[in-house]
Amino acid sequence: MPLNTSKDKGILNFNIMKKVEMIKLMKLSMKFLILSLLSFAMIGTFVGSIASSIISSSNHLKENYLAENQYYAEKLAATANLLFKDMFKSLEVAANDTSFKTANANEAGMGLNNLLQSTSYFNSTWFVDASGLIVATAPDINFEGRKLNSSGAMEALEKKMPLVSEPYIGATGRLMILVSVPVTDQSGLYAGYLGGTIYLEEYNSLKTVLGQHPLTGNKSYVYVVDSNGTIIYHPNKNFVNKNVQSNVSVQEVMKGKTGSLQGENSEGIDMLAGYAPTAASIGWGIISQTPVNTLMEPTAELVKKSILNMIPFMIFILVFSIIYLTRIVHPIRDLALYAQNISRNKPEQIKKIPAWYFEARELKRAILVTVEHYQARLIEAESESKRDQLTGLYNRRALDKMIEDINHYSLILFDIDYFKSVNDQYGHLMGDQVLRYTAETIMAETKNTDFCFRWGGEEFLILLPETKQEEAYFISERIREAFARTLSPIDKPITISAGVGTLYETSDYFSELLHLTDQALYEAKHSGRNTTIRAKNTPKLK
Repeated sequence: MPLNTSKDKGILNFNIMKKVEMIKLMKLSMKFLILSLLSFAMIGTFVGSIASSIISSSNHLKENYLAENQYYAEKLAATANLLFKDMFKSLEVAANDTSFKTANANEAGMGLNNLLQSTSYFNSTWFVDASGLIVATAPDINFEGRKLNSSGAMEALEKKMPLVSEPYIGATGRLMILVSVPVTDQSGLYAGYLGGTIYLEEYNSLKTVLGQHPLTGNKSYVYVVDSNGTIIYHPNKNFVNKNVQSNVSVQEVMKGKTGSLQGENSEGIDMLAGYAPTAASIGWGIISQTPVNTLMEPTAELVKKSILNMIPFMIFILVFSIIYLTRIVHPIRDLALYAQNISRNKPEQIKKIPAWYFEARELKRAILVTVEHYQARLIEAESESKRDQLTGLYNRRALDKMIEDINHYSLILFDIDYFKSVNDQYGHLMGDQVLRYTAETIMAETKNTDFCFRWGGEEFLILLPETKQEEAYFISERIREAFARTLSPIDKPITISAGVGTLYETSDYFSELLHLTDQALYEAKHSGRNTTIRAKNTPKLK
């Protein structure tokens, strides 16, 4: 049909221009998508090419750190042996002085001062007679004539031989170890012992020998354990006197073994540790370790260099691909037009997409996989929404559904006494640990058929299906006593106050039952805390 008006011509030109513009946009989109896929392939190839070298480098670094830490632990063990050999020698030389053989307090005091000043081994020196009485000390702390009953002193008196004690709290109230040798009088009879103490929580000779690690820049450090796995030296004084025998490297060195391994320390940090024992007469173990995460810096440097070397090659491939892609857009234009029909709610048009086109088939499959994945994630998210993220217990949202399926139950509603003071004194991170500890404790004290909830803040609720009030009361008391006798993360027990109520005994309605149980909790907190109160039963209509 001929065009009779300029208006018709204008409409036709507009439609043609619109189609041309649409095709241009489709070309750009197709080039972008294919280029993106190509870029992804290039990146994948690049990552694959350097992955093996990164893994190899990382393994090599691990082996080096393990070897260096083992070597340093062996070196320090040998140094510690020499150090204690010198300590014993200094004490034995001093023990032959007549001032100790005659047990003259004034002369012994001068001898102890000379010993303390002529060496840098000890924080203090002591001369104790055979009955355990202090003859003299240096520095002088006016303990003369006082009888010692500490474990280190008793061990020295009992064994009457050169020894290094286990850590103990001495007469001065300090955590220390005792290095001692026996003293004989002029007749050759046992007259007591001459000892030097090393204060473990203060600056000492161990710090001088062990404090400087050659790999300090990589957060490496050394610590020392005794024969029981108790730390007697650590750069962080807070760890001194802490038992870490659960640590694998400590277990190995306590067996007298020398070696290296990768494992977690007592704080759960992955470490590369080398270990070596001292002489049997000392009975210590030296552990030198480095955090595994220190390997990230040299590995990152390797990645950086690899990327810089690959950039020119990647740019060349990218430019070539752009030029080549412009030549393959037209054959797949029809596929883009069919795909456009999908956006117009015409799914039957999908059947017209050429089945031989591999990428199209994979895209269909990928969409289905994506839908299934997000459906699974939706179910998972719904489940997670019913859990408290901190403790892993159920939250309030989960309770409504549960009580619909249970005919008879009891409630224990409790909270932690003085929890605010825990946060104020120890901080909110420690408060979170106390909350997790509380959750773990009530899970351990309840049955698999019971349900535990974090009700809010420091308040918890336990749902006990098919449980009468009296039984629920005894369960609450058992849980309360468990808290009262167990050390919490703040190194002392916490206490709880609880209210107990039962459906059909306390009330026939959940909301009222919960209210009355909460009132019982309130009464428990205001009647001295650390107790369980039964909820008052509502009167029944006859």
